[in-house]
Amino acid sequence: MENSKSRSFSLITTFVFMWVAINFSPALADVFGYLLILSVGILHGSNDLFLIRKALAKRKPKLWAVLGVYLMVILMAAVLFYQLPFLALTSFVLFSAYHFGEQHWATKIQGNLWAVGAFYFCYGFTVLLLLFFCNFSDTSAVILDITHYTLPENIFSNGLVFFGVLSLILGSYLLDKDYIKRRSIEELFYLLLFFLLFKAASLIWGFAAYFVLWHAIPSLKDQINFLHGEISTFSILKYLRESLFNWLVALLGLALMYFVFRDDDSVFITIFFSFLAAITFPHVLVISNIYKQ
Repeated sequence: MENSKSRSFSLITTFVFMWVAINFSPALADVFGYLLILSVGILHGSNDLFLIRKALAKRKPKLWAVLGVYLMVILMAAVLFYQLPFLALTSFVLFSAYHFGEQHWATKIQGNLWAVGAFYFCYGFTVLLLLFFCNFSDTSAVILDITHYTLPENIFSNGLVFFGVLSLILGSYLLDKDYIKRRSIEELFYLLLFFLLFKAASLIWGFAAYFVLWHAIPSLKDQINFLHGEISTFSILKYLRESLFNWLVALLGLALMYFVFRDDDSVFITIFFSFLAAITFPHVLVISNIYKQ
């Protein structure tokens, strides 16, 4: 029932986001998108330290040790973006693809570990390729700014067909036959909805809509359940209190970088995506460990 309510909320709000994309200028919609990413989006990854300690409770890790490893992963990701931007951006997209697929399917699918992982990746990558395909010009411009590489025009369309078909094959093999009968039309409808959203929206607004509505909010619900055993006003407020400091530190760091590079839009775009990638890498590892439990 809770999952049904969450999907209904995401579904209705997605249509609202599509209305915004159609009736507001792309520049204004992008401002809304950045605000959503920096608020709900960043918040959903701000409680990783508590999640790690809970997941590794039997080992009783020290907070300073967990924090040290977490910061080291973030630092390594930041250095990678500075030294090898193409490799870093590719890794960010691949990690994100797996993470999005895992969030969407982790509670619905079982089977061989490698096959399930491949399905997570293929589904998440299909969604991202759908976004990139619908916003080829903006996506190519961002990639060019960060890596100085120009992509061929057919790369996203070819990838979309390949990974979309692979997702269908793996899903047909791994998903329970009863689930396929009951929910296959619904899942295909979601992909159609994402296509319509991405086609109507800019790259940032489309990404923000999917990231926040279909990933961050469901992930927050799962995290609160894992940490506190229930979804209630008390558990939500406790989660927010636990996350507040890390969230503010992340926003302060990004604000400082914006102040330094505010006169160079292309540099800031690189920094913004580098920032997202740096906090994404450890977050993906943390959440994946939780789902395995």
